[in-house]
Amino acid sequence: MTGKEKIWILFSLLYGIANVVVPFTILKDEGTLVGAFLFWNLITAAVLLAGAWVTSGWTGKGSQEREVRR
Repeated sequence: MTGKEKIWILFSLLYGIANVVVPFTILKDEGTLVGAFLFWNLITAAVLLAGAWVTSGWTGKGSQEREVRR
């Protein structure tokens, strides 16, 4: 496992915890769901950007693995 993948696991755990903790603790006194909805949108954007960052280095790995197997 590469360093990028280890960082991805750490961030995914933090995002998962924040996805539950923030809306149900910090934003629970809001009268509407606007705060939670905005937070979930921001978290989703952050996860998508982090996923793009992690998978950006995967472009040539498939062809390299096929060459090793031959």
